[in-house]
Amino acid sequence: MASTRVLVVDDHPFALSTLTAALAGKGLDVRGAATAKEARALAIDIRPSVALLDLELGPGPNGIDLAYALRKEFPSLGVCILTSFRDPRLVGVGMPALPLGAMYLCKADVSDIDIVIKAIELLEHGPLTRRAPMHMASGPTIALTDTQVEVLLLVGEGITTAEIAERRGVSTSAIEQTIARICERLDIPKNDARNQRVQLVQALHRLRGQVNAT
Repeated sequence: MASTRVLVVDDHPFALSTLTAALAGKGLDVRGAATAKEARALAIDIRPSVALLDLELGPGPNGIDLAYALRKEFPSLGVCILTSFRDPRLVGVGMPALPLGAMYLCKADVSDIDIVIKAIELLEHGPLTRRAPMHMASGPTIALTDTQVEVLLLVGEGITTAEIAERRGVSTSAIEQTIARICERLDIPKNDARNQRVQLVQALHRLRGQVNAT
């Protein structure tokens, strides 16, 4: 795979250096960037065949935004979103769909660099192949509707049930029912000893890969 040119984009220096070193050790021609702006400039220079993009890249464009921008320059670019987020919708409301043929890998599922290598090989040979949105992830996208994800995000921001209802133009009881369904889907039981909202926030942190968050 020495001829395979890979662009890695991650705003965490340790993650970026670790992944680029591991891929280089497998014989790939790999370059890394920490921001979307840096990545676009670097892509013009190296003309990558595959891009591995973190979902969150700090202020400005996220990984999916960057994927679409890169595809404008390189229509046959293979794209893999490599992130700690179990579901891209957990970044925020209104996230666009993944580009055609893109893969989505949750970092928690990457136990070996060969998993990433396999993704790169598939993307290089079939960058625009239609595939399931969560292809290559060991766990599927979380079993929540878009509305339920939006409510979960608002709960995570500390917004009260009444405020969520007002924002969405529905009754408080409707939001209470939505929260109950979210808890059911995420296996959060009713427990008098543990605040349900606290458990929801903790579940959101876990789904975002923020294992040390409280």
